Amino acid sequence: PDACDKVGGVIIMHIDDLRKFALYWLLKTQEVRADTEHYATNITGDIYQSGWISEMYGYSFGAAELNLRHRIDGSIMMYPGYVPQSGVNYRVFHYGLEFKVGNWTFDKAQWRFIDLVNKCWAKFPDPPDPSTLDRTNDDFYQRDLLSIECAKTLNEALHLHHKRRNCPDPNSLTTMIQDATTKEKISSKFRKIIEGNKRSSPDEINGLQQSLSPPSDHLFSSYRFWIVVLWVVSFAGFLVLMAAVFSGSKRRKTKVKHHKSKKRSSYSGSFDVNGRNAEISDKR
Repeated sequence: PDACDKVGGVIIMHIDDLRKFALYWLLKTQEVRADTEHYATNITGDIYQSGWISEMYGYSFGAAELNLRHRIDGSIMMYPGYVPQSGVNYRVFHYGLEFKVGNWTFDKAQWRFIDLVNKCWAKFPDPPDPSTLDRTNDDFYQRDLLSIECAKTLNEALHLHHKRRNCPDPNSLTTMIQDATTKEKISSKFRKIIEGNKRSSPDEINGLQQSLSPPSDHLFSSYRFWIVVLWVVSFAGFLVLMAAVFSGSKRRKTKVKHHKSKKRSSYSGSFDVNGRNAEISDKR
């Protein structure tokens, strides 16, 4: 152990050195991972005792055997939850362990089986607002600020990811319709369970979990398509109706005009006849 440098979080090396070392690094990692008898926390420091940091030990052991030396720089990487050095602008957050800010906690291991990538607008719980932090102890205050920054950065990255996937606007009408439908389904399932006075089976639990999951992109696309179709049909119907109204109005105007013209002609003929009759009477 004395021959090993305390490294493993972030390694920066020349590509030529990596090419020479990569296969040996893999070999030592496989040896460490196969040594399950030494997974204990008091030996490896792995609180999960699952060998999931074997590649770090594999790197350190392999580098020691090849006599690779390192320049350790504490200003590159920071663990959220640790007190930072004053004036250091860290480049990497290594959120490998649980960290806390007040009653809020974050542990990435708890999210291993939750798909935040493919479910639209899924994200981690929001951290506290920095304005709520206790500033009595500056070290703890700076520690909590970095922890909040780490959590906010993760959620911002997820938001950008969902936006690039063209996830629908969560405030749109289709989302509200889907939410209402989902809530009704969940309520119905819970009512059935309560009324039946029985425990939830694994299939029912799985069904509830699926109901709680965000709506799929395909469903939103289908809703959007039919809304567009409905809008187009409504607009076309409106145009047809307006055309019919204007056409009917034009025909009525033409008919009235023709009737008035005919009436004038009738009056004119009557006057002529009367006039001729008058002339005849005078001659007589």
